[in-house]
Amino acid sequence: MWRNCAFLSLAASPAAGNFLLQFPVDCTLGETCYTQHFVDHDPTAAASNFRCGPLTYDGHKGTDFALPKLADQATGVNVLAAAGSTVLGTRNSLDDVLQVGPNPPDAANREYGNGVVIRHIDGFETQYCHLAKGSITVKSGDLVTAGQVIGQIGFSGQTQFPHLHISVRPKWRGR
Repeated sequence: MWRNCAFLSLAASPAAGNFLLQFPVDCTLGETCYTQHFVDHDPTAAASNFRCGPLTYDGHKGTDFALPKLADQATGVNVLAAAGSTVLGTRNSLDDVLQVGPNPPDAANREYGNGVVIRHIDGFETQYCHLAKGSITVKSGDLVTAGQVIGQIGFSGQTQFPHLHISVRPKWRGR
């Protein structure tokens, strides 16, 4: 069974170099928001987060910051750029519809819902998913700074609760 979590969590910091991220949600972690899922570090069909824990699921490629209640989303919780640079793309027109109950709406090819992708100077990209319809405040080509509001937490795409799914992709190669 694969169990090398300590090695991966320690190795990630030096390998990342100087690419630093700020917290991407205008909330108090553990009070007005919480971590629902981490990245799945287990390459098998099993799932394990960076601490060898269960707070993930097989193939999950980001970190999810969730709101305690659906009603909290209606108040408008800001999503912040975790690092500054150039907005590569956005989607802002999908409805906020939870994928629960019988016959949920089809989210095929729109699983990540509304979102923003930022390409950073050092080659990393950050992707912010499941944002609220109409909340995105930036557009392709805009320069953003770390901590700038780029949208609000929503539940667009393939989701069962209001949250931000953020993923970090290393060193793009001419995409």
